[in-house]
Amino acid sequence: MKMRIAGLLVFVFAVILVPAAIPQTESTPIIYTYVSQFQVPRANWAAYSEDSEKSLIPVLEKSLADGSIISWSTSETVVHTSDGYTHGAAWSSTSIAGLMKVLDEIRKSPPRPGQIAATKHEDLLLQTRAYHNGTGAPTYLRGVCSSARPDKPENYAAMLKKLLFPTFEEQLKKGVATYYGLDEQYVNTSAPSMRCLIIGYPNAESIDKWATAINTTMSKWSPAEREEFVAASVPDSRRDFLARITHSGHK
Repeated sequence: MKMRIAGLLVFVFAVILVPAAIPQTESTPIIYTYVSQFQVPRANWAAYSEDSEKSLIPVLEKSLADGSIISWSTSETVVHTSDGYTHGAAWSSTSIAGLMKVLDEIRKSPPRPGQIAATKHEDLLLQTRAYHNGTGAPTYLRGVCSSARPDKPENYAAMLKKLLFPTFEEQLKKGVATYYGLDEQYVNTSAPSMRCLIIGYPNAESIDKWATAINTTMSKWSPAEREEFVAASVPDSRRDFLARITHSGHK
């Protein structure tokens, strides 16, 4: 799916988005995503995963089948920090009502031991306006989060669409990525100007291929384009994450 620029903000997104099921670069309708994430002690990782398979995943599968949601996932953080989240789940819908229906079903059952063992828990409600879905399911999820300029946050999305989305589209067609999208908060629990670019990859090799393609594109930018790229975000605000998808489903 709280976000703080200092400290925890990076990993707020470490377990979130399943690719939206509608393939387009301008989302009509907007895709909403609910994120629930936990910091679980290492000794309890197996128990947490087992509890998710017994209590959470059946609800998500049922909700996908009846049309309440269009996608869902569970995931584990790959790059850990001392105060970051380790596990989480996310489900996406074209309506807030669809998200809440799933949440209500989940809360009918008491917390499982794996969840109770968690030392921290946090929820997010996000929206995605610009995205494109490719083929296949992701194995890895990479996020690049930056603070857009608060006075002109719309410039960040415009810059990406102009300078990088064409390369994103090329990589999507080649199967290097399964999805890309630009997320923002629907319920603002931190600065509304935060934006996270999310990319799904079918395998680890694709992460390298994607990076090579982006670096090649950036090397061809003019000085004016480089200035536009830098000016669209707050200096030194970028934070990244990498997560592994453990279970997922989508229409």
